[in-house]
Amino acid sequence: MKSPAEEQRLQTLRDTGLMQAGPLPTLDRLTALAGRLLGGNALVTLIGADRSFVVSCASRPDFLGEGNRADTYCQFVVADEAPVIVRDAREDPRLRGIGGPDAIGYAGFPLRAPNGQVLGSFCVVDSQPRDWTADELATLGDLAEIASSEVAIRLAAARERGTNQRLEAVLHGTHDAFITTGPTGEVLTWNAAAERMFGHRAGAAAGRNVAELIVPERFRDLPRVLDQPVRVTLTGATGQEFPAEMTLQDVGDVRYYSFAPDTAFLQALLDSLDTGVAACDSEGRLTFFNRSLREMLGGDADPTLSMDDWPQHYKIYNPDGRTVMDQVPLARAQSGEVVRGEQVLVWRDDEWRRLVSNARPIDAPDGRRLGAVAVTRDITEAHRAEELRRARHAVAQVLSDATNARDASIAAIAAITDELGWLCGEYWQVTDDRKQIVRHSSHTPGEQDLSAFTGDHELTFVIGEGLPGLVWSRNGEVWWNTGIMPEDMVSYGRRELQQVGIRVAVGVPVRSGRRVLGVLAFYTDADLPYDSDTAGMLDAVGAHLGQFLERRWAEDMSLALAAARRSFNRVVEQVNDYVWTVEVDNDGPPKLHYGSPNAYGVFGPVPDGVHPTLTDRLHPEDAELLSNFQAALLDGAQSELECRIVGYDDQIRWIWTRAMGRWENDKFLVDGLSTNVTERRELANKREELLEKEQLQVEQLRTLDRMKDELAALVIHELRNPVGVIRGFAEMLIDSPELGEADRRHADVIERTTLHLQGLVDDLLDLARLAAGHISVDPQPLSGGRLVRDVIENHMPSAAAKHLTIVDRVQSEFAVRADRQRLRQAMDNLISNAIKYTPDGGTVTVTAFARDDQFQIEVSDTGIGIPAEQYPHLFSRFFRASNATQAGIKGTGLGLAVTKAIVEAHDGTISAGPAPDGGTRFTIVLPA
Repeated sequence: MKSPAEEQRLQTLRDTGLMQAGPLPTLDRLTALAGRLLGGNALVTLIGADRSFVVSCASRPDFLGEGNRADTYCQFVVADEAPVIVRDAREDPRLRGIGGPDAIGYAGFPLRAPNGQVLGSFCVVDSQPRDWTADELATLGDLAEIASSEVAIRLAAARERGTNQRLEAVLHGTHDAFITTGPTGEVLTWNAAAERMFGHRAGAAAGRNVAELIVPERFRDLPRVLDQPVRVTLTGATGQEFPAEMTLQDVGDVRYYSFAPDTAFLQALLDSLDTGVAACDSEGRLTFFNRSLREMLGGDADPTLSMDDWPQHYKIYNPDGRTVMDQVPLARAQSGEVVRGEQVLVWRDDEWRRLVSNARPIDAPDGRRLGAVAVTRDITEAHRAEELRRARHAVAQVLSDATNARDASIAAIAAITDELGWLCGEYWQVTDDRKQIVRHSSHTPGEQDLSAFTGDHELTFVIGEGLPGLVWSRNGEVWWNTGIMPEDMVSYGRRELQQVGIRVAVGVPVRSGRRVLGVLAFYTDADLPYDSDTAGMLDAVGAHLGQFLERRWAEDMSLALAAARRSFNRVVEQVNDYVWTVEVDNDGPPKLHYGSPNAYGVFGPVPDGVHPTLTDRLHPEDAELLSNFQAALLDGAQSELECRIVGYDDQIRWIWTRAMGRWENDKFLVDGLSTNVTERRELANKREELLEKEQLQVEQLRTLDRMKDELAALVIHELRNPVGVIRGFAEMLIDSPELGEADRRHADVIERTTLHLQGLVDDLLDLARLAAGHISVDPQPLSGGRLVRDVIENHMPSAAAKHLTIVDRVQSEFAVRADRQRLRQAMDNLISNAIKYTPDGGTVTVTAFARDDQFQIEVSDTGIGIPAEQYPHLFSRFFRASNATQAGIKGTGLGLAVTKAIVEAHDGTISAGPAPDGGTRFTIVLPA
């Protein structure tokens, strides 16, 4: 982008005409003189935008011509606007590598225009390093001043020629009539516009009095107001009079008349239009620019601005909004093209405005180009409405053809993205567990490569992540300028959106009620400001998709409801329910509006002409119930009533009623359904009696059960003493040295049996205490790791007998509050079971550790395991797994029940499940 100063310098350079002038003798004499006085090669070089032009070099004509600006030392004279003196260009950091072997010593002075702008340089180039003396530099500076004077002379001459040419073009090409006269009014010149306006040829008008030719007789004295437009009445060759504006100037003995049609009315008319109008003359200069066009472009026209610069100045873009327009329609029309329906975008007031232009050239009957005119309309709202209409129509078509919500969302994304011309559209769906949102589809209608952003891999975000996660989090629309991350966004999700040029992202939720089911996401590389209409349309699409889900569900429900209604109607036809509607007012009792024919079940035989209501036949003792019922209805609530009705046959019937009030035409109506429930009441009374009897029986059974448990506990407790006596005598026999070998074996059998019987009695006693609620523990601080290792050590011999490996994963030291004896009992049960049910050569793993105020013990084995469906019954009394029974492994089914009771007495939990390597794993968790 060139600066205004550089643009002005380049224009001045073009005005000199030196670049196309051919041989320049004056400058050649100056460069020849410089060569003789200073030696080396003297040159005059002009510097353009990106080219350089050597226009004089008397000693080396082969240097003349055009080259790259970057390949000449003179560019630095222009850039510095000061002399550049270099002894050796090979040592200068700026000049090094630019010139050839013949350009080593260099001295260049600015070649200035009269306004001080540097157009190029007058320089001397030497093929050897050179120490320039002050006299040499002064001489070179004087020669540069002389060359600048020559440039000034050529510039003045070129501008004078241009002025004359433009004046001549104005006189012959302008739309205004120009006439010059002598001091007595005789016509000297008469341009083409005057011929058209007055109908007299220039040759016929020359020498005649101007007032006689163009002024009606009654207005022959033309106003003598100089240099100001004056409204006058004129006439032509046909004698028809017309208004015009006249401007008069006196230059010596010559009077200059300018006549133009009276444009005040036309200007006011065009300014009143909502359509923008612009016109230019045959040279492309702007001649008209009305109010509407000023509003569309955000300012008045600059008459000095070339139409080629309009797109950049007024920010006029092609319809894609990405590239600046090359030529505006008016410029194309001025060059002869007829433009119809050309759409452009104008960036104004931080938003895009879409305009449509028609333009055409204006030609004279003789074929001369007079200029061009362009008519422009602002169609922003209409275009946006049409875009949204097409998008809505496409979405409606998609929804009408879709068979499921996912396909409908994917197709809707594609339709909206295509219609609005956005880069990409995506459909995201929230997972069933409501933890993530997953991209289900991505649509890119254009040719731009977005693979870095879209990809074909599965993409998953959490709530608040990226555009989809943010829409899900807010449960509302998001219009996001991607250059700034919103505060409530977890992360961008995809940084690639900035790499591919996405500037704006828009997302809306797809809801069912207030619950977000999915997200529609769209992306564009345009600076798209927030648009409520577009956002509303997208939000409506999201709502339609949500309604589509609900509608599909409703259609399925409607089919089921219709089938149920048919079944219900068949049933209702067989029942005796009474359906009714009454009107309630403050002036009297309710009036019956409608009553179904089957009133007999409620009122008994109803006499002809009688229209009964519940109020008419209410049992007197139920008046308060009816009053509460009516009050609830008046409050707008649905209400129920069960009361007694005295029928016309004097029978008392129990009637159940459900009713609800409504307002209709300023009347308060109550719709109700009444059912005879007399038999139900009788059955309910009988049921209450039976329930009381059943509760009495249950209480008796519970008493018997408690007595049984107490008896069992007593018997078990009484068994402990004889079992202990038997065990004591058995131990004495075993310890007796006089006992024979056979008798000792018998004594060993007695001891083992009594030990087993004592363990069974202890388990039964613990269970009895548990059932009676008498089991208790005495927690004390103890070392959990030491206790578990003691239990493991006790079971080492039985494990070794089966060649089992016990893996110790017990944390070295940690404290726990527990009943030492009871916790040991629970651990003994678990480890002994693991050893019992693990085949020879297996492994039992014991893990114990403290974590987060908890103490956890795990006992796992590689044994026979437990069928999955039997885990829920594992801690029941007397339960044994089926595979253990089938394997012939003995047991009572009491150990795990006792263990569970001990753990729960410690406020802990115990659970069981399959072990990682087969077998079973038991886990105890106790508070530390």
